Amino acid sequence: ILERRAQRLDGQGHIFEGHRVATGSIPGFWKTVLQNTDEFQEDIEEHDEVLLDYLRDIGHEYLDDLGLIGFKLTFHFEPNPFFTNTELVKVYHTARKGDFIDQLDCVRIEAPKIDWKPGKNVTVELVLRKSKGAGKKKSKARREEVSRPSFFRTFFRNLGPDEEIPEEELEDMLDDEYEEDTQDLMDCLLDDDYQQAIALQQNTIPHAIRWFTGAACEDDDDEDDDDEEEEEEEEEGVADMQDDSPVEAAEEARRAASGASRSTPPSPGEGRRSGGEGRRRGKGPPSGGGAEASGTPDKPSDCKAQ
Repeated sequence: ILERRAQRLDGQGHIFEGHRVATGSIPGFWKTVLQNTDEFQEDIEEHDEVLLDYLRDIGHEYLDDLGLIGFKLTFHFEPNPFFTNTELVKVYHTARKGDFIDQLDCVRIEAPKIDWKPGKNVTVELVLRKSKGAGKKKSKARREEVSRPSFFRTFFRNLGPDEEIPEEELEDMLDDEYEEDTQDLMDCLLDDDYQQAIALQQNTIPHAIRWFTGAACEDDDDEDDDDEEEEEEEEEGVADMQDDSPVEAAEEARRAASGASRSTPPSPGEGRRSGGEGRRRGKGPPSGGGAEASGTPDKPSDCKAQ
C-alpha cells in the first residue's frame, strides 16, 4: 500500500492525474487518520463522521516554487448526499515579518463555500421553538436552524484582518467572561489554524498509513506504560521499606548501643570489677574481649543502601 501510494504522489504531496484516489479502497481511511491525530480528533463530532466517510484523499501544493507565499490543502470527496462540492480547497497565505526574518507567518486563510444540500448541513441542527404573541390560542411550534460544533464549521472558515470574528468564538469569550482585543483574538485563530495545517501537511499526509493503523500513536502509549511501571516500582520500594523497618530499627539500636560501649572507656576500677563479676557469674569474658569489641565491621543498613 505504501509503495502504491508513493507512486501516485510526487514529492510535494500532489496527486497525479489518473490516480485521484490514493486510498479509496479503504473505507473511512481519512476519517480514521484525522481522528487519530492530536490536531483534529477533538474537532470531529459524531455527526461529522458519516460525511468524512466520503473523504477520498487530501493533498497539498505550494503557491510558488519556493513556498514563501503559502500553500493550499485540497480535500477530495466522493459524490455524497450532504453537499455538491467534489473538492474543498483551503488556501493559506504566508509572509515574512521582515527582510531579515526567515520565519513565515500566516496572514490570511481562504476557505471554500460549502454548497449544502437541503436539510443536510451537519453544522446546524433543527430545534422546535414556540411562536411568540399567540395569545390564548395554542402557539404552533416552528423549526429553527441553530449552529452546533462541527469540523466543517471550525476548519472551513475565512480568517484574517479583514474578516469578522467567527460567531462561535465570540460566544466562547462571553461564556468565559474574557475580554480580549479582537485583533489579538484573530491573530491567535490564524496561528492555531496555520499550525494545524502545517501538522497535516508535514506529518499527517506523508505518514497517513501509520496514522490509520495507529502506529504513529504508539509513542504516547509507551510513555504511559513507562510511567505506570515507574509508579509501580516506587510503590513496591516503599512497601519493602515499610516491611523491613522494625528489623532495621532494632539493628540500628543494637549498633548504637555497641558504639556507645566502645567509645566510652570504663574507669580502671570499674573495668576490673565488672570483669571479675562476669567471670564469677559465668556470664562470659570481661569487657573488651567480646565479639562487639573485636573490630568486626557493622553490616550496612538496607534502608540507607536504598
